[in-house]
Amino acid sequence: MSSEVLREILLELTERDRLEILREAGIRDDRPLLLRGDADDGLLEEADSWVAQNGVKILPHLLRRIDPSDDEMIQLLQDGMLRFDRKLLEPREFMVRFNHPSIRGAADGGLPLSEVTATSLALTELITSLLAANRPFGADAKMPTVRVAAGSVDFLATGTGLILAGLGLLATCGVNVISSPVIVGTPVLLSAIELTLNWQKRSSEKGRSDAERAKVDAARARADDKKIEAETAGQELDNEIKRVQLGNLPAQEDHRTEKQLALPASFFVPIALLDRACKENSLAPAHGVHLVNRGLPSLFGILRVMPGLAITVEKKAS
Repeated sequence: MSSEVLREILLELTERDRLEILREAGIRDDRPLLLRGDADDGLLEEADSWVAQNGVKILPHLLRRIDPSDDEMIQLLQDGMLRFDRKLLEPREFMVRFNHPSIRGAADGGLPLSEVTATSLALTELITSLLAANRPFGADAKMPTVRVAAGSVDFLATGTGLILAGLGLLATCGVNVISSPVIVGTPVLLSAIELTLNWQKRSSEKGRSDAERAKVDAARARADDKKIEAETAGQELDNEIKRVQLGNLPAQEDHRTEKQLALPASFFVPIALLDRACKENSLAPAHGVHLVNRGLPSLFGILRVMPGLAITVEKKAS
């Protein structure tokens, strides 16, 4: 089965990118005329035949250079170009553990409320991005249920295998990427995380001098301003989460404009690491690359405000 969407995406790329994709996929360059260089000539049937034969192999590498819209991802799935394991739609039990220097230093096994709050916000951000990314695959767009275990910030969750696999993939790729070229994410959530952690730092300071107190008061004033800003925009976050829970996320119409300005997040992850992480989480390569494109920017944003944070994802024994 051919894919008009995949053919058109290929035609949008530069010839240099096409050649690089062929090299990465290990495919010899036997493209028909229409798919070569900037040619406008050539038979459409020949181009579609080539795409039908090679589409599945080249798609993971193509998605490292361009991030299609949700509608295009659905079409790629229907055309047989984008594959995934339907067993991942089944519910799973898993644990997400957050380790942070301030958590490890907690006395008597107690957990600062600010750390629990901040990691809860971080987990919400990651799962929201994964639910949106997995919508084309028919995933249940409901937030997992969680229980917070004592002793560390461990979230025992029940959700689809797609969420479990996606979190494992992001944790592996996020930890192993040396630099973070993409620092985005939901601004309100990241502001809330930063505000929570700053509050803990301020509240723990004792016996400081008047000069230090003045600095803290100034920081508090800035934090209060940020809090007002976050509360003003907070309704947008609530609406976003509700849309996820109802399976009614808006189409991501801005991806085509955004991709002209910046490469997808997966481009900055080594191919060997992506392949290994996909295998470890039972994800088809193209599916895994798509999840990294949509979820890794959120993780980079979280790591910016919580440096030193380590995330572990474990499947619970059945």
